[in-house]
Amino acid sequence: MRVLVTGGAGFIGSHVVEKLLEKEAEVEVIDDLSAGRKNNLPSNVKLNVKAVHDLSPQEVKGYDVIVHCAAQVSTFYSVDYPEEDFKRNALSTFHLFECCRKGNDNALIIYTSSRSVHGHIPEGKIADESFPFNPSTFYNTHKIYGELLCKIYSELYGMRFVILRPSNVYGPRQPYWMSGWYNFIAYWIKLALENKPIPIYGTGEQIRDYTYVEDTARAYILAIEKKEKAIGNAFLLPTGRGVTLNQLADLIIKLTGSKSIKQYLPPRKGDIMRFVGSYKKAKEILNWEPKVSLEEGLKREIDWIKKEL
Repeated sequence: MRVLVTGGAGFIGSHVVEKLLEKEAEVEVIDDLSAGRKNNLPSNVKLNVKAVHDLSPQEVKGYDVIVHCAAQVSTFYSVDYPEEDFKRNALSTFHLFECCRKGNDNALIIYTSSRSVHGHIPEGKIADESFPFNPSTFYNTHKIYGELLCKIYSELYGMRFVILRPSNVYGPRQPYWMSGWYNFIAYWIKLALENKPIPIYGTGEQIRDYTYVEDTARAYILAIEKKEKAIGNAFLLPTGRGVTLNQLADLIIKLTGSKSIKQYLPPRKGDIMRFVGSYKKAKEILNWEPKVSLEEGLKREIDWIKKEL
């Protein structure tokens, strides 16, 4: 099986590459290294340093599967730089799908969306794939656009897609050196290890559903293996457990033995106050469920960041 992974040197993408190699797939990676790192990849994986919007139809030929992980992944970056987010998420996804239509319309495409397409989930409810789209920023608006492209390219050209909606992924290789909001867990761990204040925007009572990166990466493999049932479907990849930012910060401080304090800052535009999701559909069709607890996953990420530092 020949697989092309866009954004394959990045946080989630590199773990997907690792899982594919375990299945003895022939894997190649496209990554512009804006957030990814070469050392996230084994030396035997071919890396083409290039942005997705610079790909040609010729460059996607011959692959059985194309996993699209490349993206600008910060919700709040998209609020400050909406045009840049449009280019890197919406336009790049359209360009990739056009390359596939012209150069390899028979490939299975795994599109990485986001749980944030559902927006705020009211208290007492747990989101599933039937919940309506409710974007709060340009980032999740453009992820919705990508999902709609999957639908249209499938209906008009017969192309095959599986959509995955990861949920606040964390774990080793998350870029701790960046202060962007999408990677805030890694950034918080770095600050905690340095006994520096942990910044929380708003009250800290925002609720998220955190999934360990290896659990998330395993869903990509299952989507390929179960493609007959999975094609045409979207799958949420949460844990079903809601945790507040305050609880998360307290747990990181505890696990690192830090003297850090929580520093409260003004809330950010577009923040989602609550998300908790169901993985029932992923379990029924993909046989996927999360295995790593939040505490165990944080311990693994802390150990990795300690070694990096």
